[in-house]
Amino acid sequence: MGIGNYGTAIAASIRRDLVVEYSRLLAEIGTFSDDGAELMIKNQWLEKIPGAVERDSLIK
Repeated sequence: MGIGNYGTAIAASIRRDLVVEYSRLLAEIGTFSDDGAELMIKNQWLEKIPGAVERDSLIK
């Protein structure tokens, strides 16, 4: 299931216990996807997000 599906389930659910469980799963998926992205960057399967330009080195 995707993060959007959990968000929809939270909005549609009137049971508090399910909202808590979906929120926990959202946090778990976020951590998992962040770890996966870092692993992909480490193995050069994914490029790093462009950072800010080092302006001091451009001036010299």
